[in-house]
Amino acid sequence: MAHSASGPNFLAFDFGTSHLRAAVGNATGAPAAIANRSVNYYKPDGAPDAALEFDAIHAWNLAVEAANEAIHSSKVTAASIKAVGVTSQRHGLVLLDSAGRELYAGPNKDLRAAFQGGVVDDVAGDDLWNLTGHGPGFLTWWARLLCMKEEAPQLFERIRSACGIADWLAYRLTGDLTMDAALAVDSGVGALPTGRPAEAIAEKLGIDVSIFPPVSRSGCVVGTMSKVASDQLGLLEGIPVVKAGPDTQTALVGMGVSEPGHAGIATGWSTPVQCVTNQQTLDSTRTLWTGRHVVRDRWVVEGNSGVMGGAYDWLISMLGGTQDLTEAMARLDAEASQVERGALGVAAYLGPSLAQFGDVGLRSGGLLFPVPLAFEPPDAATIVRAALESFAFAIRLILDRIRELTGPVETVSVGGGLTRSTTFLDVLSNVIEPPLYVSESPDVSLLGTITLAAAAVEHGPGLEAGLLARRNELRQLQPSPASVEEYKYLFDAWLTREQQLLELEL
Repeated sequence: MAHSASGPNFLAFDFGTSHLRAAVGNATGAPAAIANRSVNYYKPDGAPDAALEFDAIHAWNLAVEAANEAIHSSKVTAASIKAVGVTSQRHGLVLLDSAGRELYAGPNKDLRAAFQGGVVDDVAGDDLWNLTGHGPGFLTWWARLLCMKEEAPQLFERIRSACGIADWLAYRLTGDLTMDAALAVDSGVGALPTGRPAEAIAEKLGIDVSIFPPVSRSGCVVGTMSKVASDQLGLLEGIPVVKAGPDTQTALVGMGVSEPGHAGIATGWSTPVQCVTNQQTLDSTRTLWTGRHVVRDRWVVEGNSGVMGGAYDWLISMLGGTQDLTEAMARLDAEASQVERGALGVAAYLGPSLAQFGDVGLRSGGLLFPVPLAFEPPDAATIVRAALESFAFAIRLILDRIRELTGPVETVSVGGGLTRSTTFLDVLSNVIEPPLYVSESPDVSLLGTITLAAAAVEHGPGLEAGLLARRNELRQLQPSPASVEEYKYLFDAWLTREQQLLELEL
């Protein structure tokens, strides 16, 4: 679909784990322009080593910079932008004082509250899993609030509002503060049926639920752009602002995944694998999460690989020499495509697997080579091939576990950064059993945010039409029967070795 400078167009923000991105585009089709800004985190003075924060004012300025760049690059008119959509990483938390000033802004990677997370599990663990479908405690907002209460009481006394990063971005745009229902659930605070704070948990932990703002449903207009924000962004005052929910669920919308039995994979820093259901389905083993889809009357069951994109970036930076990371990734991917299936006996265990949310901890991993190395030492391309195969095996393991809980998975759609790897896509299409569909653009969370923003205002198509358009933009990959058979054996061998590694103590 060609982009029109006169519109209607839409602006989207996505505050992810490593980057803050802004995009401008029509309701369907890839964005006309995307601007990226790296997000920098820091350890506050005197804080534990696991503590990470970001400067909220600096982050807002980055959002403004990225939006201005995307608007300029897209060559659309300011008047053509009819709505702004906002999404963000899960688990990120922003605390505000009575004047609306930021007291604390922390990403999902802020793990300072590990001890308090244990307290949450001990005091309210059953409620946490049964009411919010999430855990363990250290990943929730509850743990960080307890940490502030115990270790920074003067700051804690000044807290008047607690919200997610997308909530905070929308507040910066509009001056109105609400808490997105799906984002609250995925952060372990919101109860599954409503997204409102789980009062039973708050009472047991001694947290006053009045610090949580009113709940807003994902995909709805939560306010209009203030004059301050419109002046900074060069947009019209009063245009609607839409909260699109967590970036994982907006990624599903970006791939048109909304029907029960259909799954979506968003490959990023971590790689969530989510299957849509038409009812809340809790995992009694506490291996899988249950969340709210941003589509009404839909839910998701999620298995997560843990750090996948981060592990791949680390590997490429180690093997790529002095070459730019993006260029090294493209070169090594092309070389890895020429390595035979099974990576000449090299096996990778860099962390991605089925994350055991009910029992999170460190485990053994690494790279396994046939030895002695003097016989045929592996090169960089072979190691990359092994890593990409292990990523596909991890996704297969998650899908198998999801099927045990929800029943058949009819289709799988994939987007995100790793879809730039043709080797990974080829392997994945032969490793998983359902048909695999690939997004035309890897930026599926931005695509979903634009779709939801357009659907929330009269200038865009309705949500069903938007979802259909996104589905129509997917391309199906055809597996090779010979590869499918060989990967059945290779997956079983990888899984057996992983189970053996779990028995090794660090």
